[in-house]
Amino acid sequence: MKLTREALKDLISETMREQNSLLLEMPEEGDIGSVEKHPDGEAIKKDLFHMSQKAQQMHDMIPDDADLEPWVQAKITKAASMMSSVFDHLMYEMRPGHIKE
Repeated sequence: MKLTREALKDLISETMREQNSLLLEMPEEGDIGSVEKHPDGEAIKKDLFHMSQKAQQMHDMIPDDADLEPWVQAKITKAASMMSSVFDHLMYEMRPGHIKE
């Protein structure tokens, strides 16, 4: 049986989605039923880490010629805009010599 390039790409994409779906959905150890308080910075860094992992996985699974639904495109664009706003704010607040009032 000869495997075409397109069939191979589809097989690889399907396998990646199956493997990645576990990482995207699997709770962290201690997350279930945990009411432990974390300092804000620690909790935010955890959220940012998981966001970056999911963003990288989505980046890798979406082909360049993908035709995504408009709502998916809108959500990604909105998330990017919101992340950019927070980044710009933190860069301003954390610059050397900045005095918080």
